[in-house]
Amino acid sequence: MTPTILIVDDIAQNIQIAAQQLKDQGYRIIFATSGKKAVAMIRQRPVDLILLDIMMPDMDGFETCRFIKADYPGIPVIFLTAKNEIADVVKGFEAGGSDYITKPFYGKELQSRVRTHLDLKKQKDRLAKNRKQLQDLLHILSHDLRNSLSGIVMTMDLADAEGRSIEEFRSRLDELSRNGLDVLDLVRTMLSLDEKPLHCEAVSLNSCVKQSLRLLEPGFLKKNISSTIDLPGDYFVMAEETSLINSVLLNILTNALKFSYLDSEILISGRRTDERIILEINDSGTGIDEDMLPYLFDIQKGKSLRGTEGEKGTGFGLPLVEKFMKAYGGAIGIGSGSSGTTVKLSFTAAIKEY
Repeated sequence: MTPTILIVDDIAQNIQIAAQQLKDQGYRIIFATSGKKAVAMIRQRPVDLILLDIMMPDMDGFETCRFIKADYPGIPVIFLTAKNEIADVVKGFEAGGSDYITKPFYGKELQSRVRTHLDLKKQKDRLAKNRKQLQDLLHILSHDLRNSLSGIVMTMDLADAEGRSIEEFRSRLDELSRNGLDVLDLVRTMLSLDEKPLHCEAVSLNSCVKQSLRLLEPGFLKKNISSTIDLPGDYFVMAEETSLINSVLLNILTNALKFSYLDSEILISGRRTDERIILEINDSGTGIDEDMLPYLFDIQKGKSLRGTEGEKGTGFGLPLVEKFMKAYGGAIGIGSGSSGTTVKLSFTAAIKEY
């Protein structure tokens, strides 16, 4: 992507000189003749680097820099200063500036400093992206792997409560254990997503729904909640199977189970519209507070609430669901009220359904 540089100076000639020195470097150059205009422009569209004059009327470069850095701390600011204003350099750094250049400009110096700070910004952005990816992977491990481990514990508790042999639950325990290993494999896959996209292929939605329900069977039994599946077609969607089972369906069904009342029902239905497969999961539970709806997919602002029987959560489930649905080329929507919650998943239909 072509870097965008904003030049801010109240003297048009200075803008022209700076733009002239940078025009052959492949940058997109925009300009503002005042600090207020610069702040307004950046709020409409953030830029990659700012060349900012210090001496301007109304709002000087220092104040302009502070306003910008308050909302966009990652944008490097290079102050433009006359030689007799060197004493202001320290003040510029304190305001959040990254560097300074004295006027008149020397083309090679200006080009070199701009290139250096753009490279530094690119590296910082990459580090921030990697940090977020690692956080997401940690959330998968702490959230999705917990589902499998919890299922194992609940199955063993069920065996003890009913006085039955663990051997009778061998099949379920084996499935839960393999599911946990699949989650670990998924994390390794996600580590390589920057190098190659998630591999999506035709996956049986019906089969994935049934497998997710089997993994949660102890929880349904504990709260005496029934599940009704209404999938009139043998739907095949474009997705990655392990993440669809563990990070999408399992998270949504876990939430539905968590917030459902004892002895209630969860309905899972599907339909086809043109080239999309729509899956809806409805519960008749507590619903979601209206003021929380805008933050359901924000991993930083999401909240973990206790379920109807005091069940704990992490608040990380839905952001992960959205992440994977986007990777599939799909989407998620949530509606909620006093009568319960409806989660709608929209998938790309696989070319072949068989």
